[in-house]
Amino acid sequence: MPNTPAIDVSVRPMPREIAERYGRLPEYRHIFEHIFRRPDVINQGIPLEEMVAEMDRHNIERILVSGYDARLTRNLHVENEWVAALAEKLPGRVIPGVGIDPKRDIMESLDEIERFGRDKGFRFVRMLPYAADLTPDDRRFYPIYAKCCELDMAVWLQVGHTAGLMPSDPGRPIYLDRVALDFPRLKLIGGHIGWPWESEMIAMALKHPNVYFSTCAHAPDHWPPAALQFLKTRGKRKVIFGTNWPYIGYDRYFQDFDRLELDPQTERLFLRDNLLRVLGLQ
Repeated sequence: MPNTPAIDVSVRPMPREIAERYGRLPEYRHIFEHIFRRPDVINQGIPLEEMVAEMDRHNIERILVSGYDARLTRNLHVENEWVAALAEKLPGRVIPGVGIDPKRDIMESLDEIERFGRDKGFRFVRMLPYAADLTPDDRRFYPIYAKCCELDMAVWLQVGHTAGLMPSDPGRPIYLDRVALDFPRLKLIGGHIGWPWESEMIAMALKHPNVYFSTCAHAPDHWPPAALQFLKTRGKRKVIFGTNWPYIGYDRYFQDFDRLELDPQTERLFLRDNLLRVLGLQ
């Protein structure tokens, strides 16, 4: 268990009613059954009480949870209203985010971001462009980026390979380059280290002041050496803690955490302070 109260940038709560939605889709069954070897999650779900107990055991103070709108691409929907209700049910433990379907009518998406960002205090937008076989620099997303700049909301994007049986090329971190150039005030968080293109992700984080990446979906013993070196040196303020729980449980994630040998300042920046700064929270 880390000494620093941590904030996880990527969590998907899986009570039974949500697990059933994921379980209907072959690409997510593939992820849980063949990549992370956790078929029990997709088949049975995890009660919220067990999730919170696991958080407490490992000093996880808060988690980022977003809606997931892929009705037009994958027939999967976790309503933003559900996330708002979860944040109310677990006060002080959930930082909510808006899920947007890349193929949805753009004006509807902007209205959704406005409503939840301005009126309900959601702090970020999460998008999975690969689900629509689009790259993050597709012009379809530019109005969303502009709205996030207006509301001072961060954007969490899938980068790296998809794990699920979907095209991985849209996850190349280099596609963040033009977005960051066109929106220098936009705070971008690339998930999953960008692996197997981690060098591109590191390059983007070095080049652009408002580009960051998280370690979600990769336990520390599977981090590419370049990512760990970056965290310990020039990237102390650019790398953000994440697990993609329950793909990786906290017991599994932290079993080798001490072997990273992070100094206290780096550990605190990684586990909480970098994310708080990106989200504009104290």
